[in-house]
Amino acid sequence: MGDIIFSLPVIKHFGTGILYLDPKGGEGELVGAKPSRGKTKLNSQTIQLLKPLLESQYYIHEVREWNGEEITYNLDSFRGHVNFNNLTYSHLEAFQIPHELATFKWLEAPEKITLPEGKNIVVSRSVRYQGNHFYWESIAEQLAKSAVFVGLPFDHKVWEYTFEQKIEYIETPTLVKLANVIGAADMFIGNQGLPHAIAEGMKKNLVNEMDKTHPAAVFKREGATYV
Repeated sequence: MGDIIFSLPVIKHFGTGILYLDPKGGEGELVGAKPSRGKTKLNSQTIQLLKPLLESQYYIHEVREWNGEEITYNLDSFRGHVNFNNLTYSHLEAFQIPHELATFKWLEAPEKITLPEGKNIVVSRSVRYQGNHFYWESIAEQLAKSAVFVGLPFDHKVWEYTFEQKIEYIETPTLVKLANVIGAADMFIGNQGLPHAIAEGMKKNLVNEMDKTHPAAVFKREGATYV
């Protein structure tokens, strides 16, 4: 799902239209799509999770499941341009669009909300793409006081167990709520994944624990730090 968020600058560039998402996760593609494991594979359920957030953006008219309809721009073309540590650059390169479009905000929170008093940081750390335990160890106590945690309940449980700190958890059963919570924060701290993609799309001040082997979302801009 994060990969789709990183493709949005291309969609925004081409203007309002219909976005088709493949419920079979690109199995039929001839552009180098690699089968994903069940936990990360795009399917009808994840498309329905994405749909309300994507359709809340002014440049997406509608999100539909793809069933072989003719399309104008194949976003899977980015797979032939993975020459950067940045999926958005790969998407832009596939359509010969200047990389500078990645520097502009491309995602808006559907609603303005307020975080709990004293909490101005949103934290999210999944069990995938971890690579800097010491960084988290050094700030865990501070985050427990000034941050809220979003993500899967299991991710929250692992974070508290690992760093022996209690951190307030906000359930986000929809991606609209996830985006609203991130949008309300002054800063996002997390690792590579969907919440980070949303925070980057909003151009939040952020710290990202990037994957050391396959960094895929490094944006060289003011306000973004990678550890």
